[in-house]
Amino acid sequence: MAMNMHVALPLYIYPSSGAWQPLYDAVTNNPSVTFDVIINPNSGPGGSPPDSNYIAGVSKINSYSNVNMVGYVHTSYGDRALSDIEADIDTYQSWSTYSNANIALKGIFVDETPASYNDYNYMNTIYNKVKNTMTHGNLVWTNPGVPVDSSFYNIADMINAYENTYDDWINNGGNTSIPVPLRSQSTVLIHSYPDNTNTLMSDVDGLVDAPYYGALVIVNDQYSSFDDLWSTYTSEVGQSNADMVKCK
Repeated sequence: MAMNMHVALPLYIYPSSGAWQPLYDAVTNNPSVTFDVIINPNSGPGGSPPDSNYIAGVSKINSYSNVNMVGYVHTSYGDRALSDIEADIDTYQSWSTYSNANIALKGIFVDETPASYNDYNYMNTIYNKVKNTMTHGNLVWTNPGVPVDSSFYNIADMINAYENTYDDWINNGGNTSIPVPLRSQSTVLIHSYPDNTNTLMSDVDGLVDAPYYGALVIVNDQYSSFDDLWSTYTSEVGQSNADMVKCK
């Protein structure tokens, strides 16, 4: 059964004047699409509260009902001390106490997560920390970037189980690497997409029909700018979601 696929967005862009406008436009133009947005002030939260530009940007995004904004932390593939990760989570939670604007986050994105079952307890500790700490939303979204044992889905709300090129997705089995029963709780980040939109509609239809929880398709291989595909991609997600609902 097809589901309403979200747009996944690592927003690793400093919110200087106009820098986040493509996001505001996409969110406004596609009100039926949910955007799951990751902010990363300084390879983590940075200060509390964040600087004035982040306060303005986060509070503006929080004014939209179709956006879930989460904060970035990383594990260095399991090598980072849990105490440091927990401190980052505490800092993000402290944003919710800021009284001059709504900069509360709805969860945590855990990047560079280990894929080995040997690290299950490590990841479980992070999961429990988020669930017990974040008070305005406690989504746990992890990013091993590859398929993982199904047990990891018990300690995450979403898992980004693919982060690689479009060529790998199409030609090297990326699009079949995630088991079907896990896809509705999985996101995929596909970069290095051909610089045209000839196949974008069919590719988005395939992602929605798979069905994946969320996805991002971009031309470049970084998350530090919006490329020319962004507005077309987000509108295609909205159209494909609507088409799939009609087909039910």
